[in-house]
Amino acid sequence: MTYQCLLLAGAAALSMVATEALAQDKPVNLRLSYWVAPSHMLTPGYKDWAAALEKESGGTIKTTLFPSSQLGSGSDHYDMVRRGIADVGLISPGYTAGRFPVIAAVDLPFLVSDSSKAAPAIRRWYAKYAEKEMSDHYVCAIVLHEPGTFHSAKKEIRVPSDMKGLKVRSANQTIGTLIASTGGNAVQVPIMEAYDTLKRGITDAITIPWDNLTHPAFKFGEVTAYSLDVPLYVSAFTHGISRKTYDSLSPAQKKAIDAVCTPEWSAKIQAHWYKDAVVRTQDIRTSGRKLTKPSAEELELWRDAAQPIYAAWATSVKNAGYDPEVVLNELKEELKKAGALY
Repeated sequence: MTYQCLLLAGAAALSMVATEALAQDKPVNLRLSYWVAPSHMLTPGYKDWAAALEKESGGTIKTTLFPSSQLGSGSDHYDMVRRGIADVGLISPGYTAGRFPVIAAVDLPFLVSDSSKAAPAIRRWYAKYAEKEMSDHYVCAIVLHEPGTFHSAKKEIRVPSDMKGLKVRSANQTIGTLIASTGGNAVQVPIMEAYDTLKRGITDAITIPWDNLTHPAFKFGEVTAYSLDVPLYVSAFTHGISRKTYDSLSPAQKKAIDAVCTPEWSAKIQAHWYKDAVVRTQDIRTSGRKLTKPSAEELELWRDAAQPIYAAWATSVKNAGYDPEVVLNELKEELKKAGALY
């Protein structure tokens, strides 16, 4: 037998051993919980992720999806995963004010221009911080919605002073602080209940990405008439795996998890969502909806209004034991390299 044949035989033997090892692993069914409807475009992204994980694990790890807050509300998902109610969950750090100050940097206004490019960059940036800030989780991926803005029911919003007295459903703590600093009243309402509050006049406006105006899971375009045409902010969502679940897996299964928990998979999980959002946004822009485009001077007023938000974030990060200047500069550098810095 030639040396090349020996190498091929050896490789085949190793492959058979690896396959047999995977086959001997205890079957696992992960409960993946998220709080948006099954029609949301994260669903096909999660299905792609689950299929890849099943393949990587030799069929020993399967995943069952639980959308629509079946296992618990959006704000409870971090602790649901920590306690093992779900093995994997969609976490909105902004739902738990002050708990995760480092990743809250992503929510700062006027920072991200493109969610698809930004997601892997943010996953790379957050990796070293996640081990301390979200120690109960294996932060597998980070996904973002496309840049969001203010959409109002009865009043055009052009400059910060137009916010005075408005009741606005905020996307997260950071945007809630911006609303309050401009004279508005931030209202914390789960996204799946926000349509009803706008329809009934409990709130006057909402901060959401453009695609939520027409997406069948939300349809906020039916209860709002005006949009501020500015890429104001994004919200970060972590795709977190319970440390207890991860630690209970075999070495081969952990390796399979690692293979689908990468910066690249952050973009893959949200790929369907991103493509759908781009199409919906283009359609909205040509639909005749009232879009308010601020002048350069008016945009500076919004930037000025955001400065206290940056200051408050810096204080929270410093109190958590980090250098806010270093943290933010590292984030901006990753976004810049990815072509996603606003």
